[in-house]
Amino acid sequence: MKRSGNPPCYTLPLFGRPRLLSGLEEVRLSRKGLALLYYLALEGPTSRARLADPLYGHGAGLQNLRVELHRLARALGERPFPPGQDPLALPPWIQLGATGQGEVLEGLEAVEGLWDWVQEVRLRWERRPPVPIREALVRELATLPLPLVLVLKGRAGAGKRDLAQALAQALGLPFHEGLRPQGLSYLEGPFPPSLLREVLAHRGLVVLNLEPGEEPRAFLELRAHYPPERLRVVDLPPLTWSEARRGPLAGLPSLEAARIYFLSGGQPEWMADWLACADLPQRPLAQLRLQARWLSEPARMALERLSVVGGSLPEPVLEALEAYPYLGELERKGWLVYREGYRFAKEAERRLLSQALPPGWRRELQERAAAALALAGLAREEALMRLAMGEEAWSLLPTPLRQAFSPEAFPYRLLGLGREQALLPGEGRGLEAAPEGFAAALLEPGEEAFLDFAPQEESLVLEVKGEAYSPGPGEGPFLALGTSRGALTLGFARSQPFRYLALLPPGPWRVSVSGLGVVAFSLRLYRPRAGKERVFLLAPHQGQEQAQEQGEQQGGGEGQVKPEPLPFDPDIPGQVAEPGEELGGIKEQEA
Repeated sequence: MKRSGNPPCYTLPLFGRPRLLSGLEEVRLSRKGLALLYYLALEGPTSRARLADPLYGHGAGLQNLRVELHRLARALGERPFPPGQDPLALPPWIQLGATGQGEVLEGLEAVEGLWDWVQEVRLRWERRPPVPIREALVRELATLPLPLVLVLKGRAGAGKRDLAQALAQALGLPFHEGLRPQGLSYLEGPFPPSLLREVLAHRGLVVLNLEPGEEPRAFLELRAHYPPERLRVVDLPPLTWSEARRGPLAGLPSLEAARIYFLSGGQPEWMADWLACADLPQRPLAQLRLQARWLSEPARMALERLSVVGGSLPEPVLEALEAYPYLGELERKGWLVYREGYRFAKEAERRLLSQALPPGWRRELQERAAAALALAGLAREEALMRLAMGEEAWSLLPTPLRQAFSPEAFPYRLLGLGREQALLPGEGRGLEAAPEGFAAALLEPGEEAFLDFAPQEESLVLEVKGEAYSPGPGEGPFLALGTSRGALTLGFARSQPFRYLALLPPGPWRVSVSGLGVVAFSLRLYRPRAGKERVFLLAPHQGQEQAQEQGEQQGGGEGQVKPEPLPFDPDIPGQVAEPGEELGGIKEQEA
């Protein structure tokens, strides 16, 4: 083997066919050897164990890696890595060049185990304009004095790199992938052990991409010793529905926009992918699979199995899908959260992982989960599981939920609409202002949005009109009207426009939305009059404790299902009127 004190400089072109160039001459290397060099060039120093996993993916991976390193040394005539070096770091005489023509790493995805990584790299290097919706945040951050360390926290698809690029442009700084002495240096994990020393010497702006889950040691050391006045941590939450409609989803039909918003989890990067792919976008999936590489293999397999179950993960399901030993690891790494039981941290991530499973294996896992729920007597959860599988399981649902999908089952009267009355909204949560009234975008199981209204002195007819996007049968969203006399739950079994009329008795009232999906609606109040429109009636009041107890029994312990409607309350005042006359109270008519 040749040994030279001044080895030639080699270049790895980023675009087009992967190859190693010495000047204009191509060096013959195996595809695994090229993949190894490109991985180190793009990701920085990497441990041997982490590198062997995507390249070989089996128990003999480290041995195969040692063989490949020996082949590289023979091909180059010089050891690129000192014996025993771990983590491996690319020598300075091998550099990545943003040169060439064609697609990024064209064809390298064919190397077994690298498909997900190549897709993520292409996303990373794709030249896209910054996400417009973050412009206000960019303007705010651009006023902070340098040097500065900016930590961006957020889920996959939050647009962290886009924001860093926009910030570099606003500050007039060059944008770098990796640490450079000046300019804006954008870093993704795993961070080098020398992070603190290098950041202390930096004179520009360092932006760290911090993934969900446990904070890495290098970042904790940085936060413990770096001057706090020069460090800023920013959370990048999903876009709100109104932000998405003004930005990435502007101009789309409302139901199509709602579908993309829900499936992307409100993440701006993922919205573009769902817009371009109606079935299963591959780049968001590649991002999730790359993050899952940080899990142990058994935990990664358990995560895939659990992805077939939406909402809370009951104990019988955890046992049937053999997930108990890995719950702690999945929670520490940010995949699961505990909220009165384990569930996925993000529903959009769960759906992507589930949809990517082979259909036969997904069906087998769903059957296991449904059988476990049936044996445990959890009929509601079993019904929702089987509805997600495409089966007819409405009979297993409690009566209020069945009625929610067929409001005609509620008592009603034939009435008309008289003079419109003023709406006086009060306190609320989770409802956004929309062009026609209100909107609720519920991305996670268990979320609820509501708005209270001031008491009214007479019975009035409420018109609820709008559009609802529902991700699947039995999932919602459910719009409920509640008063001191009872509650009426209106359900949306599929994505559709809707219009409901309900008779509200005197007193305060509330409109609430729960379940999963997106709803945009208007509310209008009218005095009732004689007519022939079908107006639903709210159930008489059962008492708060009784209603809560019944809701918990029928809703699987969460108390979200409204009490079953009782026969119409005859105490609402009635009066005879000629057709067309407005009524303060209505005489009951045959329905």
